[in-house]
Amino acid sequence: MTREERIKKEENRIKSILKDVPKNIKKTAEKLYKRAAFLLILTEDLENKLNENSDFLKITINASQEFVKANPLLKEYRDTVKSYQSVIKQLTDIADIKIKEEDSKDKGKSDDFMSFCMK
Repeated sequence: MTREERIKKEENRIKSILKDVPKNIKKTAEKLYKRAAFLLILTEDLENKLNENSDFLKITINASQEFVKANPLLKEYRDTVKSYQSVIKQLTDIADIKIKEEDSKDKGKSDDFMSFCMK
């Protein structure tokens, strides 16, 4: 599967989870889930490259000098994972807003019912 296909598949998966997001935050949620899908696929690709290569690189300057250096992909991987976690946190907060709105609507119905019963 191509990278674009994998990203689109992940976008659709996240979109289906957030299908009932209120209209006033739908555009924001759309931007976030597209970003999350891209970051997840990028993270997976970096992870695959790191698995193929060593976490550390041996650099030889001359016969007497050798250095061991961390693979630069490690930093990129770490930064990408942090960004992904941040976006997912924002999406979770949006989903939580939706849940709280539904709870408050249900609570209002419950309060109306209780006040009717108390008459």
